[in-house]
Amino acid sequence: MIRDRNGCIWYKGNLHTHTTLSDGRLTPEESAALYRARGYDFLAFTDHWKPSENRVDESGLLLLSGAEYDFGRNVREGVYHVVAIGCERDPQITRAESSVEGAQAAIDKIHEAGGLADLAHPAWSMNSLDQLLPLRGVDLTEIFNSVSDLPRNCRPYSGGEIDRLAARGVFWKTAAVDDTHWYGELDAARSFVYVKAEECTREAVLAALRRGDFYSSQGPRLDARFDRSTNAVRVRCEAEDDIRSIVYFTDAVWTNHRADVGERLTESVFRLTGRETFVRVEVRDAAGRYAWSQTFAV
Repeated sequence: MIRDRNGCIWYKGNLHTHTTLSDGRLTPEESAALYRARGYDFLAFTDHWKPSENRVDESGLLLLSGAEYDFGRNVREGVYHVVAIGCERDPQITRAESSVEGAQAAIDKIHEAGGLADLAHPAWSMNSLDQLLPLRGVDLTEIFNSVSDLPRNCRPYSGGEIDRLAARGVFWKTAAVDDTHWYGELDAARSFVYVKAEECTREAVLAALRRGDFYSSQGPRLDARFDRSTNAVRVRCEAEDDIRSIVYFTDAVWTNHRADVGERLTESVFRLTGRETFVRVEVRDAAGRYAWSQTFAV
């Protein structure tokens, strides 16, 4: 938990975690202890096809219920991994012959069970726009997925997919996750969300995720706001985070100011040209770690 300069409280969590209940290397108890030791306030256990329960463990770590459901084996027809987060009961999801129909049914059942539906790692799944646009009710998608990165995998970053969706008027909220399996240095406690909430409870965290009151990070803190009265995005960072770049992603083909680059950047303003339909922010620190804002519809 951190408190920002405005007095708001932000809780740190990972929304995609595997344990020995499916194909993860640590038990649920060992995983919870690792994340708690790294300063996390909440964690979702999302083992494959094995729903977990909402609870608070003895250390005070909030454990959100979860499970990961996969549909399709052929990228030409569509591979979809749908992660359930915070369901009040088992959503009773079953396998389906059609990958897109199975994914949509999973999303619908997750909502019926009171949870959020995360469309996992679209870049890793090589999801095309034609495969993503038919889906309805996706609450989250993953802008960065740690386990998809080196040394064991590839395509961890889904910013391109998120931007192409936004250019078509589809604004799914975005989260960075670990998708922890190996529990090595590169896929455990690497990518997370900071959620602004009054308290660290299932209800408060899920409500904040639904509202989009969160941002994703690998370490840097980020305050990015779209001011409609001035038609500008304003970014504030902390000097001690040593931010080296602040980049604005839009669908304008060309603009003469899309990034600020330097050392210990603390403030930046991006004034829209009138050609944009969306804008989002990425910042990078001296260690190469990123933070990502939500996408603002213009």
